[in-house]
Amino acid sequence: MHRYTIDPSGFWRLYHPKPVPEGWRMLGTIRRASDRSMGALGQSPAGLYVQINGDDVHLLDQSAVTDALRRVRLP
Repeated sequence: MHRYTIDPSGFWRLYHPKPVPEGWRMLGTIRRASDRSMGALGQSPAGLYVQINGDDVHLLDQSAVTDALRRVRLP
């Protein structure tokens, strides 16, 4: 299973400076333990969690993100 660290107060605009598409939620920043990459944590209108870095969007392990979200309090 993947391991993620989520910072709900992280400055996600550093990784996604463009306007947020309609229907998307930005949830903070995320760090992947596997490669230590960081990015903006977004949730699509379909409910899928993704890591956004500029124009790159990476689908994340959904259950691992859900587990990481349980460990933090979202604003």
